[in-house]
Amino acid sequence: MKLRLIFMVLSLLVFFSAATGSYLYYASLKTAAFTEAEHHAITRIEIIQKNLAGYLSENVKPVRALAGMLPLVEFLGQRSHATAAPAKSVDYQARAEQLLDHFNTALGSDVCYLMDLKGVTLLSSNRRAKDSFVGKKFAFRPYFQEAVKGRPASYLALGSTSGRRGVYCSYPVLAPSNGRVLGVAVIKASLEQIEKKLGQSRDEIVVVTDPHGLIFIANRKTWLFKLLWRTSLDEQQELARSRQFGPGPWAGVGLAADGDHYAVDESGRRYLVNRLGIDGFPGWYVIHLRSLKAIYKVVFDPLVRVTVPTVVTLCILVGLAVFFLYRNASVEIVQRKRAEQALRESEQRYRSIYHNTPAMLHSINVSGMLVSVSDHWLEAMGYERAEVVGRPLVDFLTPESRAYAEKEVMPEFFQTGFCKDISYQLVRKDGSTMEVLLSAIGDRDREGKIVRSLAVSIDISDRKAAEAALKQAQEKLSLHTRDLECQVKRRTEELRRLSGSILAGQEQERAAIARELHDELGQVLTALRLETVWLGDRMRPLDDKAAARAVMMTELIDETIDGVRSIALRLRPGILDDLGLVEALEWYAADFERRSGITCAFSITGVMPDLDESLATAAYRIAQEALTNVARHAAADQVTIFLAVDESRFKMEVEDNGSGFSPEKTSAADGLGIAGMRERATLIGGDFTITSEFGRGTRIVFRVDFEGEKSS
Repeated sequence: MKLRLIFMVLSLLVFFSAATGSYLYYASLKTAAFTEAEHHAITRIEIIQKNLAGYLSENVKPVRALAGMLPLVEFLGQRSHATAAPAKSVDYQARAEQLLDHFNTALGSDVCYLMDLKGVTLLSSNRRAKDSFVGKKFAFRPYFQEAVKGRPASYLALGSTSGRRGVYCSYPVLAPSNGRVLGVAVIKASLEQIEKKLGQSRDEIVVVTDPHGLIFIANRKTWLFKLLWRTSLDEQQELARSRQFGPGPWAGVGLAADGDHYAVDESGRRYLVNRLGIDGFPGWYVIHLRSLKAIYKVVFDPLVRVTVPTVVTLCILVGLAVFFLYRNASVEIVQRKRAEQALRESEQRYRSIYHNTPAMLHSINVSGMLVSVSDHWLEAMGYERAEVVGRPLVDFLTPESRAYAEKEVMPEFFQTGFCKDISYQLVRKDGSTMEVLLSAIGDRDREGKIVRSLAVSIDISDRKAAEAALKQAQEKLSLHTRDLECQVKRRTEELRRLSGSILAGQEQERAAIARELHDELGQVLTALRLETVWLGDRMRPLDDKAAARAVMMTELIDETIDGVRSIALRLRPGILDDLGLVEALEWYAADFERRSGITCAFSITGVMPDLDESLATAAYRIAQEALTNVARHAAADQVTIFLAVDESRFKMEVEDNGSGFSPEKTSAADGLGIAGMRERATLIGGDFTITSEFGRGTRIVFRVDFEGEKSS
């Protein structure tokens, strides 16, 4: 009876403990769920507000740039002058339309258009579409009214012609002479992309409302152009007069405010509400609504999923425990006897395994005396059991191993109860030695004190011999490796000298070809030009057509002379030999800008000393190859050449704002130019680095230490 009563009391205690824990778990989970939901809503609405503000203002700078473009200014300017020629007007219109098309394509906007001072659309990138803005008057739009006063504006509205929502960014087009407003440039961007980022969760609603509460952006299509809250008739009439969102009327979504942070719909469903204003759009709000039912679900689902099964399971387990404990108490004695019998059998099996295992096993006590050894240990050492048991283990070690065991291994082992891979030398009965690796664990009593050890010794004599042979082979291999490295270094130096000689020969050959082109071919072309001029003068009184042909020949010879001079300069500019590196780079930068149309800036800090010819040539060729790569691959519109020189170092940087690339992934065929620049830098003892990222341009740096160059 007492045993049953104890089990019943324990069962009740377990039940009440489970019930109390479940209630506390529910209360804490409910509080945490509401706190987490509110924190998530605030974080979510802040992220949406930042993304939305950035998207709505991303065309502010582009429209300012568009309004300042010369084709638009010229088009509007010539319209204000009655004396402008019709042919010129058509040409200005084509250039302005081409510019609007370019901006629309580059920005991925909905449409770009140009308005006059009356609000009439003169030009538009959608001029060929059915919903073209050309000829339409939008003077009622606030973005036009602000811009025509000289102030930029951003405006959210439904297109009166296209019927599509968008954000309008406007900027005044000003006359360059007096700053007078000539017209208004507008960029309209669609809002479809921003709605895709709001998500389509059933439990979460995200909307953007105007100052009157009209929903203009939403992740639920059915809520668009509806009023989030109830509004007065006057406010709806004001919305209709603004023509910002169509003619109306606008129905409501059925929400009613319930305090500052809650709302209720027509079906009685309650929502947690958070709102945040949009920068640059006064009165516009991002509003986040989350169903309280979804928040409650976070509380009740874990409770039902975890707590209820746990309580039921505990009750079942308590009942089963009462039954089985009471039943098992009667058979405990029988089981204990069976356990003792199993323990004796286990000990017998252990002894059989210990002695019959093909490994050298032994045990010592705290005094270091052998208390047991396996049959394989006796067989390997050549002893009988009576000759071994009771003797110190160190008696069977060499003098070196004995000293090591007594001073280090044994004291540490009887403190930690563990040792692993201890190298020993055992002495067999016949006097021969055996190399072994010993590992041991300690056997402890109830108080945790080590009373004996269980050790395993592995014969590694053959391994030691193999290691010695391997070490000898490694030493021989090391000698061969060092010799091979010396040969590679010598061959590399020879190849470097050969490469330097080839580059020097190339420069000499370029200089020779440049002189031949400039002196020989230039003189011949000059003489030929004099002859054609003379011929043209003689033929003019006799035959006008022949004289015109002579003039054409003269012009062709002039172009050929310019081409020959340009080729000679690019092969080996005489300015590099006559005036030095700075003047040569200034000339090449100007020539590159003229030929490629890419803005090329050149600057220098410090006073340029007299540079060695090889250094000047290397720097010029590296800059030449870098600019060639910019023109071919970078798609840049600006490149900078910068020289920094002091008494100890020369540094040149070439940087562009192009598309960039991955230097690590450049193939051998594509990277020949980079390899050539690096080789030139290395040959004169310089350092060459290149850094580039996709979309962030490329930067090339060439450095030479004058002291290092002289010492080398």
